[in-house]
Formats: sequence, structure tokens, C-alpha cells
Amino acid sequence: MEAVTADYAFNGAVVVTRSGETLYEGAWGLADREAGVPFTIDTPVDGASLAKTFVAAGIWQLHEEGVLSVDESVSRYVPEVPDTALTIRHLLTHSAGIADLEDPTGLTNEAIARAIAPAPMFQPGTRMRYCNECFDILALVTERVTNEPWPDFLASRFFQPFGLDSAFVRPARFEDWAGSRTRSYRVSEEGDVVLHDVFDNEPFYGSSNIYLSARDLQRWGHAVMTGAALPDGETGRQARGRPLFSEGGCSALNYLNWYQPETGGPAYFDGHLRGFHHVVYWDPRSELVVVWVSNVLGGRPQELEFTRALVRVAEGGQPKGVPRFEHGVDLASTPPEQFTGTYDVDGLGRVAIEWLDGIISMRLDGAPATMGTRPTASIPRIWESRSASGIFVMGATKRFTGLRCSRALPAPA
Repeated sequence: MEAVTADYAFNGAVVVTRSGETLYEGAWGLADREAGVPFTIDTPVDGASLAKTFVAAGIWQLHEEGVLSVDESVSRYVPEVPDTALTIRHLLTHSAGIADLEDPTGLTNEAIARAIAPAPMFQPGTRMRYCNECFDILALVTERVTNEPWPDFLASRFFQPFGLDSAFVRPARFEDWAGSRTRSYRVSEEGDVVLHDVFDNEPFYGSSNIYLSARDLQRWGHAVMTGAALPDGETGRQARGRPLFSEGGCSALNYLNWYQPETGGPAYFDGHLRGFHHVVYWDPRSELVVVWVSNVLGGRPQELEFTRALVRVAEGGQPKGVPRFEHGVDLASTPPEQFTGTYDVDGLGRVAIEWLDGIISMRLDGAPATMGTRPTASIPRIWESRSASGIFVMGATKRFTGLRCSRALPAPA
């Protein structure tokens, strides 16, 4: 593990457990470079999209208790949402057809619900389009059916029962922060580590804005893996399945918002925001949980390879070193649409990159597109990666494609 973190010049924390017992834990670098605050395994970081896994678990708990049904109209609980045909299930599966808001700064969850377009981009339930606003609205649904503020709901359902002692919902304003705040950074073209901080004035929650430590995330991954976060039974079976879309194909995410190509197999999810990057990986077959959090590590291929290296070592293998990715074009100056087409990816087959609803989408071997990303500052690229959790194709910024339900995954390398 020390060799892996040194090879990647890692700044952050790693926790690895098997059956709840610690195999390895460590922390490197600084949480606040300006103040000289060291990183520890209990340093809280902005969990970014990992917050969605808590939203999904909470919704399914409420479904199990009969407080709500995932097939109810969202507008029953959030009348600010104008589409009465839109269901909680559509929000959970990123299939609501809700367009991204250009800038949610300063918006509350209620304001986000009011700001979404009255007509969806496509018929809900037909296909997948990754949706942050969906989970902000789901958090609002949770508050209204339970009459609990979101921070209290999280504390009573998840933080306290599972020992997530460093976890909290961030305040909207930096000036209201209690104690030291972990900052995020990036590596400049000159090789210097420079501030690349998260945004002030973010009063919304659900899609993001939960702070957690590496130790918190290990405990959360273990709770989800063992079923402690959601009981077995019909509800648990539904929640651990992968949604099917009416246009064909299935989601890469299960209903609990974890990438899990095979039910009962390894799963993971990640969080990315500015300089913050984290991965939670768990395998119910070996009861292995691997977590890392960082406030400076960047570059999607490197992050996935770093996770693979940690899993490989935890399973008794040897690290293979930092990968090098080559390309023959100037990605920074090439229009994204010039990358559309079909590619042959070793070990995976034919992969199509295309425009769909103004975003870059990818599909495998003729399957309908199930995931896309807006081409804001990145150019789509393809990298093939094998891991214990299957094969994924990575595209611009932070999205993974869906995998066909019928596709057999090659064995790990």
C-alpha cells in the first residue's frame, strides 16, 4: 500500500477492511496547505456525488416502511415540480429527463424544484441521463414525508447508527463553518499544487454537500455491503437491482446508486468536485471494502487505476505502477463533436460515441445509450480498464457508460 500511494504521489487517506477488520489505513499530505493542517483518516472531505448513495438508501427505507412508494408522483410531495407523471423511481434512476441547471449557486432545494423545466427533455423512464437535480428533489421529498430536516434525517438513519462520526451536511456559507475546513487543490501545468476550492453559497443538498472522512466512508460501504443500511426482502431485492429502460438496455447504476455490473458482485461509487476525488469499493463475496479520499489527486484514468491498484494489493497481488495514457491529437483544441463515431476497445468490443440531447453519450455494442456528460471543458476520450468489478468505458469528465444486461464481463486481468 505504501508503494502504491508513493507511486501516485497521493495526498489524502486510505482505509481497507475485510469483514469489518482493518487491513490497512493511512493518511498523507495536508488537508489545508495554507494553514499546514495534516490529512488524517478522520479528515472530512466534500463527498460530492457520494451523497446520492445516502439519498437512495433513505428513499428505499421509507418505501419499506410504507411512508412513501417509489412509484408515486413526485408532485404529491413536492408540488413545485410541475410534471405530475414524474415519479420518485424516475428520479432515483436518473431517467427523469431533467435538464441541468446552468448555475445552482445560492439555490435552495425548493428553488431547484421550481427552476426545472416544465417539460422533460425526453419521456421519463425511457433512458438514462445523469441527474444531480433529481437527488436534490429526492432529499426534499424525504424532508416533507418525515418532517425532519435533512441533516437530522441523515444523523438518525445513517451517521449515528453506523458510526460516521466525522460526517455532516456542510453549511451553505464558508463564514458559517465550524472549525477547520478541508480545502481542495489541483496540479498546475507547471507541476505546482494550487488552490482549486469548492464553491461558497451552496444551500442545496442531496446531490452533494455531505462531508465525510475515509473512516466514515469505509463504515458506510460496509453497511451497504452487508445489508445493514437496507433490510433484505422484496424492497432490498428491488433496490439492489439495476433499472431497465423502456428504450432498451439497463443502467450501470443499481437503484441504490452504486455501479454494480452483477447483482451480488463487487460495486463502487465515486465523488468528484473540484479538487476532491474519492472512491468507495466493496465486494460482498470477499467482504472487502477499499476507500480512498483525496483533495488533490486528479485525472479520471489515474483515479480508476489507483483504485485498481489498492484492490489488487488488498487481494494479495502486486501494484503495476502508474499508467501512461497516450493520444495523437490536440484534445484541448479539437471540437468534441469530432470524436463521435465507433471505436474498437480491446477486451470490450465496439463502443459508439454520439451526441444525444446536446450531450456526449456512449453505448456498447449496439445497446441504447444510457449515460452521457456535457462537453463543457473536456473532450471525450476512451480508456479501457479491467478490475474485479468488471470493465468500464470512461468518457469526458466523470461519467461511466451503462453495461448491457446480457453482456458477459471478461475475467479480471
